Amino acid sequence: MPISVQAHPLTQQECDTFDKVLREDPQYREKLASALSTGDRRLFVAHFNGQRVAIALIEENQPCLDWMVVHPATRGRGVGKDFVRLIGKALGEPLTLPDHCTG
Repeated sequence: MPISVQAHPLTQQECDTFDKVLREDPQYREKLASALSTGDRRLFVAHFNGQRVAIALIEENQPCLDWMVVHPATRGRGVGKDFVRLIGKALGEPLTLPDHCTG
């Protein structure tokens, strides 16, 4: 079963549901909390078999990836690559990656 991608509202209630995905990346919990206060990011989530397996924040007015975290159990299986592609498809244009991801 392939992953699916959905945009989610960037709310505290929504962000509280990402403990499993961010369990090994606490610095991204802080970044997620910061994004709540600025309101200049869009939240996308990858789902597999009803479970959240990845989270990404995209800049509000352009298709640019701010950051992405893939659940530890699904790393190394192509989830990140598929997630980026599917976000671009949902946005209707390819997603731009940060320089450190493309170099």
